Amino acid sequence: MPIRKFSPMPLDSNINIFQVYEDIEVYDGHLALLVDHLLNHIKVLVAIAHLPGGKNLMNALKRHPLLMEGANDARSPERILMADCIRLLDSLVELARISAYPENSKLAAKELEELQMTIPFLDYRYEDDPFPSDSERE
Repeated sequence: MPIRKFSPMPLDSNINIFQVYEDIEVYDGHLALLVDHLLNHIKVLVAIAHLPGGKNLMNALKRHPLLMEGANDARSPERILMADCIRLLDSLVELARISAYPENSKLAAKELEELQMTIPFLDYRYEDDPFPSDSERE
């Protein structure tokens, strides 16, 4: 995977940001949404480690019922999100099998919809993100 390093503030060479990116090709729109959902959860996990108080992160965490203030779950946010990622990975494998056949399109849509009801899309975005919100595709 390509990794690109850049300094957000050219005068301060102590601050570097590394972008890790890869194009992931899938052959079904439902599967593409599931991959997007999983990658967004991974972005949130990274942000918890690096930017625990960021405004965008706090907004994303509020979209998860188990991470809202007053939620009754003893697990840490990291554990909750990792469990979600495992479930999303399991679903990715299952949905890939289902969506391999065009006649299963309705079943794939139903499976994705059920998954999205139990694991919310967090729509975590970086500051000044130039791309439209992923939630518009969900």
